[in-house]
Amino acid sequence: MAREIIKNALKKEIFNKYGSKCYVCGYSLKPALRAHHTIPTNLGGKDHIDNFVLLCSNCHTLVHFYSSKRYWNKEIKHYLTSEYTEDKIEKLKELISRIQKIKKEVEENKNLWIKKDTITERPYTLEEAINIVSRRNKFTDDKKKLLSRVLISVLENIPQPIFKKCSFRLLRNGKYISINLMNHLLFRTPAYGDYGEPPKFDCYLTFPKDKIPSNLKPIEERDVFYFRYFNCVNLGLSYAEVLEFTSNEWNLFKEACEMAHNVRKTRSWISNIDVEKHANISTSTTL
Repeated sequence: MAREIIKNALKKEIFNKYGSKCYVCGYSLKPALRAHHTIPTNLGGKDHIDNFVLLCSNCHTLVHFYSSKRYWNKEIKHYLTSEYTEDKIEKLKELISRIQKIKKEVEENKNLWIKKDTITERPYTLEEAINIVSRRNKFTDDKKKLLSRVLISVLENIPQPIFKKCSFRLLRNGKYISINLMNHLLFRTPAYGDYGEPPKFDCYLTFPKDKIPSNLKPIEERDVFYFRYFNCVNLGLSYAEVLEFTSNEWNLFKEACEMAHNVRKTRSWISNIDVEKHANISTSTTL
């Protein structure tokens, strides 16, 4: 499941804002230019023009390289050519320092985004996230109840200590909730596409590729997304199917979680939902 693509209209705005030149070095070969989030989306950055700069492939690579925590103390000039003048280096450092700053803030806030639209400045509770998703998708009370029951079942079946390493995210202005382990999606609901197209299924759940529960077939009639680095799939499901899972189906999901935990690591997505008190959430229609 790829991250959301930057829309063409927004991309044109970004290119116009920077005159189709790299913000750092001024390089102007258009195919080599990238619209780069100043604050990365996995740290809470938004798809808004004020959160973008235009970078060439080289500068884009350098920003990601030096903003990685293991390279914070590396001397930046060591890897630069003579074409990088002092003013260009300062622009590069300024971008890198913004990302380093937000990473430090994330660590201090225990890996949770802060709600900027609330007086208390706290992450969403699971109940708030369910209410927002239900309202955003115009769910009936019955559909909201199903969503709550499915989410709690999924949360209860993610093995420890994997649960503590997951991120729990409310995305696309409240259209769906996702659960990620590093860059691997374990669960998402409702199952909107990256371009916002209406869902064909209520949710996606991860299973080992060669162990799809027999009662969920035929697989040909479902959305199936394959992972690059491990032998699992995201499978489109209805809430009703998930609620009928036996211990066998949940054991297969747990096996997929373990497989995701053991594969190549990429980036850790940041939670904006606090799920620590999920056991206290009611599954009644009054949510």
